[in-house]
Amino acid sequence: MDRWRFAAWQVYLAVCAVAGVVYYAFPAEWVQATIVAGVGMSAAVAIVAGVRRHKPAVRWPWYLMAAARACFALAEVAYWIQHFTTGGDVFPSYVDVLYLTFAVLLAISVVGLVRARRPGRDRPGLIDALVLSTGAAMLAWVFLIVPYVRAEDLSPLARAVSLAYPISDLLVLTVLSRLVTGKGDRPPAFKLLVASIAALLYADIGYALLELSIGYTAGNIVDLGWIAMQALGGAAALHPSVRALAERSPQTAESPAPRRRVAALAVASLMAPAVLAIEWLRGMPIDVPVIVAGCTVLFLLVIARLDGLVRLLAGALRAVEEQATTDQLTGLANRRRFHDRWAAALGESVGPTALLYIDLDGFKPVNDTCGHEAGDAVLVAVAQRINTIVRTGDVVARLGGDEFAVILPWTDDETAKTVADRIVAALSEPFDTPARPVYIGASIGVITACSGANPETELRRADTAMYTAKNNGRNRVHHDLATPDHS
Repeated sequence: MDRWRFAAWQVYLAVCAVAGVVYYAFPAEWVQATIVAGVGMSAAVAIVAGVRRHKPAVRWPWYLMAAARACFALAEVAYWIQHFTTGGDVFPSYVDVLYLTFAVLLAISVVGLVRARRPGRDRPGLIDALVLSTGAAMLAWVFLIVPYVRAEDLSPLARAVSLAYPISDLLVLTVLSRLVTGKGDRPPAFKLLVASIAALLYADIGYALLELSIGYTAGNIVDLGWIAMQALGGAAALHPSVRALAERSPQTAESPAPRRRVAALAVASLMAPAVLAIEWLRGMPIDVPVIVAGCTVLFLLVIARLDGLVRLLAGALRAVEEQATTDQLTGLANRRRFHDRWAAALGESVGPTALLYIDLDGFKPVNDTCGHEAGDAVLVAVAQRINTIVRTGDVVARLGGDEFAVILPWTDDETAKTVADRIVAALSEPFDTPARPVYIGASIGVITACSGANPETELRRADTAMYTAKNNGRNRVHHDLATPDHS
């Protein structure tokens, strides 16, 4: 059964390929009408069957897509009936309503898939899609829209319907760009769906260009695009990976655009000057408002994209700096940041700066008897307890192992001694570990230094004071009141 389910999409594509061969091998109008309508309706049925069998997380976009395919097939049937009964084409007519309804339904269904796959805000993907679609709109203006805007032999209704076709294709291209530039996995079903919409755009653009030049006749090579559009769309829903296509992608950090996308964005950004060159070379009137509007939109979109990349780079640099200056276990400043902040405090402060040099007492037995997991838990708890005692602007650092330091800017001797006593009392309380509660203590050396003092000299004073506290019985504070060295 699993093997049949995997092969169903392949069988469907093969049947549609045979129908395409028959379409060109037997160019009778009734044969072509039957094949186009049959492939279209089969695509709608295949999408419904695939969704019911594979049960993607979000199903309504697929059902709407099936309705769109059926609408396109009905438009083909209506077109051929109208063609056979009137002996020619009727434009505009109710057939155009069906074709345009198909484009709108297809666009809405793709938007539904984009929203289903999106983990949150995807500003870069949205901007990239707008850049691509704006560039395409500039080209469409020259080759597909301007001819109808300036045509003098069209009634207002015919002009409006003629313009609606390229505009609807631009709508489909925009949502396709949004799907392609969005986040999420790209399973085979995704690729089949993208190929399906790309085939539609190929056929529609080819048809429009033929109509504006030599004229379109049924059986042209562009018809293959419409057949492929239906076949690939049905195969996408029949493929088992359709389940993954509608799954919400995991929340990830913004990342730089792939090189292929950057190249596509660069080409799209050049469409405004390209349109200017094309109109000039072809001797066409220069559409200044359109070119100015296109340049403005593209410029603002590119600036917005660059702003996002700059913010991304700045955030990455901040994260690297944070990792380089933060103790990974406790989240405190590490030795490198401590030295920077200590030197800065003595170089910039206009008041006394206190330094508490802390060494834990009895920590090594915790590691030896309870294990490193318990030791890590104690170190984390020590950092938390110290943080609850000091002020917001003070700097708490882990210098390594079981040594800590606290920088207290604008702090006199009496206040520094009080803070140190509170830390000793807090660290004398028991610590919960995965093994059992444990007791440790802390020996703290306290000094105060004036602005301009030598950082290394003052640090040695604090270290010496800490060892004096240990030699005096541990779990206590020793305050060095010696005159600071300014050398």
